[in-house]
Amino acid sequence: MVSALFAEQADVLMLQAAISAALGTLPADLRSSFIEERDWVGEFRENLQPLRFGQKLWICPSGTGCPDPHGVALQLEPGLAFGSGSHPTTRLCLEWLAGLELHGRQLLDFGCGSGVLAIAALMLGAGRATALDIDPQALQASAGNAVRNGCRQHMDIIGSDELPGGARFDVIVANILADTLVESAATLARHSRAGTRIAMSGILAGQSDRVREGCAPWFDLEVAAEHEGWVLLAGQPAATP
Repeated sequence: MVSALFAEQADVLMLQAAISAALGTLPADLRSSFIEERDWVGEFRENLQPLRFGQKLWICPSGTGCPDPHGVALQLEPGLAFGSGSHPTTRLCLEWLAGLELHGRQLLDFGCGSGVLAIAALMLGAGRATALDIDPQALQASAGNAVRNGCRQHMDIIGSDELPGGARFDVIVANILADTLVESAATLARHSRAGTRIAMSGILAGQSDRVREGCAPWFDLEVAAEHEGWVLLAGQPAATP
């Protein structure tokens, strides 16, 4: 089933003609209805609940408390960028981070979205995090979330062309798209060092072999976790021949 939203003033007959031209026929079960204007953003935020990742990491929507008084709680305002912590790929990355020893380590969040992964790493003990994205709205949301969680001074928030050539990281996490991961593998390798831990997600289960093979010249990766049809590949830089 395919659903679409159109402005109230849209010409329904013209839309039906366009659908018929594209499909060769008009679907028998095609139907339309009027949807009253609602505060969609407000309803989305009201439905967000605190989520736990690993033993102690919690993502709590702004204005809510952490259910675990001993937990590490990150207050998140997703804003206009992807990353409320609820998507399977974000969950996979957060649980992977929660299982690492991050104390004092330098982390790169490649394709940071709302900054949730970089901020979570800092709250779990990382020494410094770099959040990188091509979307200005993602950088804005990441900065706001970093301020909200009191870690802005430990976080570099940059565009994709601002990463210093000599920067090297102990931990890299990239939650983007499968093809972009393969295209970015050489770049990520240049910013790795011996022993760097890397996790890649945004990968459907059926894409995992292709991503592993595409990244093989630079990284040795294995499927580390799977959730709702999405996988997380994790590993280290490939050994130099």
